[in-house]
Amino acid sequence: MKYLLKFEEWLVKGEKFLIIAFVFFMVILSFLQVLLRLFFQWGIVWLDPVLRHMVLWSGFLGAILASRYSKHFALDIAFKIYSDKLRKLSTIVANTFTLAISLLLFYAAYKFIKDEAMAESIAFYAGKFEVKTVFTEIIVPITFLLMAFHTFINSFRNEEVEKK
Repeated sequence: MKYLLKFEEWLVKGEKFLIIAFVFFMVILSFLQVLLRLFFQWGIVWLDPVLRHMVLWSGFLGAILASRYSKHFALDIAFKIYSDKLRKLSTIVANTFTLAISLLLFYAAYKFIKDEAMAESIAFYAGKFEVKTVFTEIIVPITFLLMAFHTFINSFRNEEVEKK
């Protein structure tokens, strides 16, 4: 379990780095696009779809981090009025339900991405380079898989915290 927690720690660092990088580059690229349109009356054609997909990725990365810190479906007010036994039971039920739903959504997203890969649809063109939709939407199944992983780890983390 110690190695799994260490792996998750490194994973969370990577997730935090990615979300910071995405937000940073979104701000820079948006600012560049505004300047180009304001001063030169033109912009980079493919930059708007790139920014839309970066927003998608940032949102999903935020959801992954929210699941790590158990902030995604919190009903804090209910937990404050519960007794210790009821709080433990409701945490187990909530984690089990979240894990099951995340795995089901991962499976559905995986099938969707598989269909997108077979269809070879194009998300956008960057000059002569075509970006396939599968590459822009691969974050969806990854998100649900990592949410399930973090929920699974949180189930054990909660027990370890209560033992101490």
